[in-house]
Amino acid sequence: MARYRLVDVFAREPLTGNALAVFPDPGAVDPARMQRIAREMNLSETTFVTGVSADGYDVRIFTPMFELPFAGHPTLGTAWVLRELGAVAGERVIQRSGAGETPVTFEDDRVWLERTGEVGEEITGFDDTLKSLGVEPGDVGFDAAEIGGKPQALRPAIADAGVAQTMLPLASPDIVAALRTPNRVPIAGGLFCFAPLGRGRIKARFFAPGLGVVEDPGTGSACAGCGLYIGARSGELTFEIEQGIEIARPSIISVQASPGRVRVGGSVHLAAEGSLIG
Repeated sequence: MARYRLVDVFAREPLTGNALAVFPDPGAVDPARMQRIAREMNLSETTFVTGVSADGYDVRIFTPMFELPFAGHPTLGTAWVLRELGAVAGERVIQRSGAGETPVTFEDDRVWLERTGEVGEEITGFDDTLKSLGVEPGDVGFDAAEIGGKPQALRPAIADAGVAQTMLPLASPDIVAALRTPNRVPIAGGLFCFAPLGRGRIKARFFAPGLGVVEDPGTGSACAGCGLYIGARSGELTFEIEQGIEIARPSIISVQASPGRVRVGGSVHLAAEGSLIG
């Protein structure tokens, strides 16, 4: 049997946020079965710890359909579980995954990850995607000043904090709330749709049907991408992202953005624990 922990990440209380299954014991799961187990769990992601050392741990991350090199809420949730179990100690550990090393720090009641990455130029030509979302071309974009940044028109672009994803800024949170779920998105890594809620606040939704995630309630990788995007366009800014309301899993994600570097943080709560039989 292989034990696991079910945790809620980016959650203000249990049974909210983004759920994650963590298998914390190296060697407890045959690698050939990891994808099948992730499909059985049927969460946005499931993680399998494959090694633990004095400074951190190695992990593999799976959606119900694919293995990912990096993901945000699995990083925070896995680190939290290992620390709670005493497998790692201290205020800072290093996660090693397909996307390289990710520093993780523990500060009060939150866990933070740090990533560097790249942001592309403005992209155009996805009218079909806008139509599938129920968005008019005139609904696209807003000024970074609306969230407290330096004045800068925000337009669609690709951001990559470990997984390449499309950033789609929209004019108002009402537009984000009313989005239709798309059958396809421009790139497989997903589509992050977001709008200003006021100074230091953003409302967002994330769709990745190509990864088997119709809509994700709290997407750390995309929020990291958003932080890189905001940092590249408007400089240093700290803000909170509200996500998951529409699928009854409210998530609160903290972001500290700067050019070329981002920190993403949130709270983690234990929801359940069990063992895989067979």
